[in-house]
Amino acid sequence: MSERQTRHRASTEAVLDHAWDSGAFGADHVISALGMTRSTALSALDELIDVGLIEELTSSAGPAQRLGRPARRFELRGEAGLIVGLDAGGRRFSAIAADLSGRILAREHLDLTSFFELEAPDPATRHTAALRAIDAVLAAAGGSRDEVIAVGVGVPAPVDGQGASPAHPSGFWSYMNAGLREALSGEFPVVRVENDASLAAVAEGSLGEAQGREHYVAMLSGLRLGSGVVLEGRLVRGAHGGVGELEALAYVPGVGGTWGLGYLAEQWLREQLGMGAIPADHPWAALSGGAVTGEAVLSRARLADPVARPLVEELGGTLGRICTVVSRFFDPEVIVVCGAIAGTLGEVIEIAVAHVAGELELPPPGIVASGLGGDVVSLGALSAARESARQVVLPLLTARRLAARTH
Repeated sequence: MSERQTRHRASTEAVLDHAWDSGAFGADHVISALGMTRSTALSALDELIDVGLIEELTSSAGPAQRLGRPARRFELRGEAGLIVGLDAGGRRFSAIAADLSGRILAREHLDLTSFFELEAPDPATRHTAALRAIDAVLAAAGGSRDEVIAVGVGVPAPVDGQGASPAHPSGFWSYMNAGLREALSGEFPVVRVENDASLAAVAEGSLGEAQGREHYVAMLSGLRLGSGVVLEGRLVRGAHGGVGELEALAYVPGVGGTWGLGYLAEQWLREQLGMGAIPADHPWAALSGGAVTGEAVLSRARLADPVARPLVEELGGTLGRICTVVSRFFDPEVIVVCGAIAGTLGEVIEIAVAHVAGELELPPPGIVASGLGGDVVSLGALSAARESARQVVLPLLTARRLAARTH
């Protein structure tokens, strides 16, 4: 590639970066933002139009503008490709498909048998399930595999910068990841695999409570605890992806491990029901078997209820101790409690906030509930996929255009 071609490619990539999150824009915006000459900016825009990544909008010139030529306006062409976010959980795969602009097109779920219920866990099962979930959401979106530019995947295991997970005594981590990056890379141009809590952090930073923050922790707290850590504006993983695993909580009195608040709520109520300690007229008395879920329990837990108060206080103290430890390790501006149960934790978080304020010498972080619900990981995976797509979509579609012209 000649020096001139290299400069042209760099200019075109810079204009695409500008267009990626800008909505509708004019050539003057590009010239001003990037310091380009008009001819360079228009040449790059025409190249992106030719590739199919940018579309020129129809003029909406008013009467005062009709005497002159209306300014050209452009927008990223979302339908140029698809992205997929996949929450590859232990019991359920949740997939979201969107176009390149990030507009969500479809959601699909696929239930699985838990690792702990399998006699002989086979990684191929996870590979097959991932493709089934992706194909289902693509079909619901009216798309196909060959339209996908990038896939983001979240797994309940530590994941390093290359998308790999370390060995685990029970084989849980390696089964949860199961070489998903390698398995899916044969079908899609870019596959990014991350820890699920790390992707929750990506979602909170791009869509949720941590927007505009440089130092924050997103904490998943359903059946298990896990955290995604962002410091200096960058996702932190560690050598083996273990930064957010919170294994040190096993040594914290009053916590003792990485059980999530949802799990603790379930176990507390099951114990109370077993002892006959829940009055027959209480809403919890109607719960039994599989209906005893963290979300169901916590949605009925209030300090004003004398039956529920002990649980709320216990969970608030536990969360407070956890957040104190996390704050001492990472010094975040805010801790975002994420997952399907997050919206039920208002009073639990209030207790935790008071606990942390009394324990830290540093200014305490804010502790807030996520508003992204149970989709937080798949939304983070989608954001990660879109970020990855931006890096490859121009050369990918350019190569496809050249191949089509050749044939």
